[in-house]
Amino acid sequence: MTKHEWHDRADDGEQVYYRALHHAGRWEFYSTRKSDPEWEQHELLPLAVMKSFREVLWNKHLRRRVPLKHVEQIDRMIEEMPPELAE
Repeated sequence: MTKHEWHDRADDGEQVYYRALHHAGRWEFYSTRKSDPEWEQHELLPLAVMKSFREVLWNKHLRRRVPLKHVEQIDRMIEEMPPELAE
């Protein structure tokens, strides 16, 4: 299993933490806010967050820590994203 973590700021300025787990060819996504200790599982994250995750993966791939196929999987997920998450 591989685990990737990154963070960003929400519109209200609060820190949001994201986690993506890859195991047996499947991705699982989680998020939490700095004020909330519980991780919430998501089927997919919003488009902007998925693009930032793709950038995290690409940088890890350049350092030879992630195989290219993981980046390609996320690229496909972004392309096939439902319109309600693509906002």
